[in-house]
Amino acid sequence: MATRIMAGRSTPKSSRRSSNTTRGTTTKPTAPTPTPDEARELLEIKLAQLNSLLWCCYGDGNGWFEEAGEKHRDHMLWIASDLAREAEMLFQVSAPK
Repeated sequence: MATRIMAGRSTPKSSRRSSNTTRGTTTKPTAPTPTPDEARELLEIKLAQLNSLLWCCYGDGNGWFEEAGEKHRDHMLWIASDLAREAEMLFQVSAPK
């Protein structure tokens, strides 16, 4: 029988943060820098994703965000943070110089 391999935790063990705990970003393979046109297209996609995620959290999510529980709320905000960071990077690449 094959040995079962488990991936490590991608989030901190506890969702409670202490003053010396920082949240890392998702590690991804390094991709080539997109061209300005590719960056604009990717930026549009990231902003649409972020808009939909935040709509669930605040817009008209019908209380779903509050009912999700602390762990899931924390993960959703982590996703929003990553999307915003990626959008900022794409904006810098796509902006005319």
